[in-house]
Amino acid sequence: MVAEQWSRVVSASVAPVVIISASSLLCLAFYNRLAAIVGRLRAVQRERLELQDKLDRLSAADIERYSGMRHTCILESLAEQTLRIHRRARLIRSTLLFLLATIGLLVVSSLFNGLTVIWPGLMPAAAITFVCGMGLLLCAVSFAAAELVAALNPAELESEIVAELIGFPANGHQAA
Repeated sequence: MVAEQWSRVVSASVAPVVIISASSLLCLAFYNRLAAIVGRLRAVQRERLELQDKLDRLSAADIERYSGMRHTCILESLAEQTLRIHRRARLIRSTLLFLLATIGLLVVSSLFNGLTVIWPGLMPAAAITFVCGMGLLLCAVSFAAAELVAALNPAELESEIVAELIGFPANGHQAA
């Protein structure tokens, strides 16, 4: 009798466990993505500081010429990139928080599923925690999609600024 019940407990807990595993893999990917974005953000900040130092060392005559305006334009671009990179990092953070909450609810759901063999009154709680966990997973996917849409924005901005500064359009063809 106990072996049969244990088999039912394990079987009842399997569905959430599969989703927990998938969510964990997504967390791993997004933690790595967040680390890369934080690294890029730090690089942009260092670039901003270096460029500001160069701008501070320019004479008034140099600032009036092209190089001062160029440095200022690049600084403005880096400031905008910083904002966009921060936005992406916040989207990934939200994705991770929702994925971790998904995992937590599905662990509880899995426990409730297993305990329903002994205590059938937990069936509604198991169902509710499972549905809530799946809802959180949907939220995580939505944040991930929003981050994916925004992923190229900083690079596109940088390409446009560089193209403008060197006199070539962003598509690579020289301006007439």
